[in-house]
Amino acid sequence: MRKIISLGLFLGIALVTTQALAGMYRWTDDQGNVVYSQTPPPDNRPVKPIAPPPPPAAAPQEAREKIQKLQQQLDNTAAERKKKRQEQEQAEQEHKARAEKCTTAKKALQTIKERPSSTLWRLPDGSYQRFTAEERETQIDALNKSIQKNCP
Repeated sequence: MRKIISLGLFLGIALVTTQALAGMYRWTDDQGNVVYSQTPPPDNRPVKPIAPPPPPAAAPQEAREKIQKLQQQLDNTAAERKKKRQEQEQAEQEHKARAEKCTTAKKALQTIKERPSSTLWRLPDGSYQRFTAEERETQIDALNKSIQKNCP
């Protein structure tokens, strides 16, 4: 069965190839129309033979390999662009977070410096506390470090 299919395929390709290689003819008929045909005119008119197109520059396998190589390069470039875009988005998010920390630290430092030392401060757990002079200075130092770290 395989031999029959192979033989049929071979004969089909041979038939198509021979017709393609037969050549083309160009002539003008009695009404002045230009005629293109694979057979010469029946009445020995002057004809202009048309050469078949040149064969492909590369073998099909080479062309396929070249296309695959170009596709791989395109995929690599797309992956690099995606990675750069993700890195840029991450850098923007980090910059935004640092700007928020900078603003928060500046406001907190200003608040600590403006209020008297006897101020009752609300802690993150919801409780309230008065800072001693030493704790107040520690808070001011921590806020100054945060400002230096996060503010441009």
